[in-house]
Amino acid sequence: MKQLYGTAFRCGEPACARPLYRLNNETGERLLNSRVAHIHARSEGGPRWDPDMTEAENRNANNLLLLCVEHAAEVDDTPEHFPEDRLRQWKQAQLDEYAEIHRSWSLNDDEAAEAAAASFDPRRLGIVTAGAATVLAAARCVGLMVTIARQQRRFPRDAAQAWQALRERTTRQMPVYDTNGERLPVEPSVMETGPYRDALETALTESVAVLEPLAASLVAELHAVAAADQRLAPWCDWVETEAEKLIAAAGRWPGRPPFEDDEVWPEAVAGLQRASQTLSAAWQGDDVPNPPEAELPVSEPAETEQQRAVREHRELMDAAGPWARVTHRPYDAELYARLMKATHLVVGLPDVPSLLGIGLEATARRAAKVARNADDETYLSLIHLAAEQSPLACAVALLRHLMFTAKDSERSTLQAEAMAEATRVLQAETWQTHAVWVENRVHVRRLLAATAEISSDAAVREVLEAAIERDSALLPLVLDGMAQWSEQRDRTTWQYSGVSCQINELPAWFPTQTIVAVIRQEQPDLEPADEDESARHSDDLHRLGSQVLWIAAGHSNDW
Repeated sequence: MKQLYGTAFRCGEPACARPLYRLNNETGERLLNSRVAHIHARSEGGPRWDPDMTEAENRNANNLLLLCVEHAAEVDDTPEHFPEDRLRQWKQAQLDEYAEIHRSWSLNDDEAAEAAAASFDPRRLGIVTAGAATVLAAARCVGLMVTIARQQRRFPRDAAQAWQALRERTTRQMPVYDTNGERLPVEPSVMETGPYRDALETALTESVAVLEPLAASLVAELHAVAAADQRLAPWCDWVETEAEKLIAAAGRWPGRPPFEDDEVWPEAVAGLQRASQTLSAAWQGDDVPNPPEAELPVSEPAETEQQRAVREHRELMDAAGPWARVTHRPYDAELYARLMKATHLVVGLPDVPSLLGIGLEATARRAAKVARNADDETYLSLIHLAAEQSPLACAVALLRHLMFTAKDSERSTLQAEAMAEATRVLQAETWQTHAVWVENRVHVRRLLAATAEISSDAAVREVLEAAIERDSALLPLVLDGMAQWSEQRDRTTWQYSGVSCQINELPAWFPTQTIVAVIRQEQPDLEPADEDESARHSDDLHRLGSQVLWIAAGHSNDW
């Protein structure tokens, strides 16, 4: 039995990393975590019984295989899946693994004792012998950790490849092309992606869980090495640092969605092996380089004002989240005031997918949910306060969502009052100042469309014609306000790369002919151009102006 357990580290099933013994985390006690399985059964009628085998051959280590409890039961319960040849392959692989790890250190105890006896006094000989044993044990721990880590890496690799295969299938099944006819990648839905993301995260977590006990054993041996020979302490620290890097790399996969594995993982493996080999050489007295300087902890970059504002706004939205999920929470005046103030901070964010959760509409909606259970008098005062907000987009967003919330709670009088106030502030705007265009830049189309709904397309056209005829210098602001925003992503990785805008259609309320006349007057050399051709212009006035001319001429500028 000693021979059997002395030539194996883990379960003989190639894909199983369970150790033959495990440590109780609370008591430190070593607990049996394995069973001895027979390749050929001990008695007639058992799994893989061989009538020609003698009793001595049956009890010999060559017929015995160490497996974890689960796999020991499995090979006997379903012997048809585990024939003799397969189990013998497992047995040989188990022995080969032991031999490989054992060979990773070139000095055995007898050789260490012989060298020590020739060079040191008896007391020193004892210390050196102990050091040899601990250095050898540390090297074995490193070899085992690297071997198991390599085996474990295939699980997150398989999960990442399955995720990538899902993305490729989705793109094949949903052909989408850009204006140049190039095929665009299509991402699967969050619901479809969820199980693949979970599988990858689980594989990474389990890899770390398998390696951490091995690392703990390694660190214990390194402390013993340093105790036996203090001069080796710097190299021991190096090995421990590299082991920590390997565990960190084992719990990481580049990208979500995943990319191909990068160099972090193989570099971590190579780093641990290099440190272990250098420690062994230092113990043998070879001339080795000093361990690298300990890396100073990298401090997090200072948070910018913009990053701080985004973080605080997300925290505010999270704080108001419960009011959006249930309808019974009481009105919180302080929280509502903070949300109303926050609308002024996010009014400049365009409505693109990555910003929808924190943009103006989301913030105004969350504020209205917080106000839901305010009494009628308080709710009415919130409606009037919302109407006083500036810029116009903040006022209208707050009023719209106060109206919707009142409707949901069947408070028709308050609903009508919010609607009336929204109508009043929209119709009161003449759009003749530069400030109103600048302050409401990314919401101009929505505000003018809402005005057209409560009045008419003709009424809005008249307002805009009067504004541009009064001051043609409004032209760049009008074009900018008519632009529609989109999110840009890398075609290969699908990573966010920024936002852009263009004009792809002109609504019925837009004074197309008047604006075209002003463009011709201000920019007589400007030619109509679609999205691609207009990109040659470096400034938005020419780029968007050429797109308006293109659409006015009867062409399509759809994305």
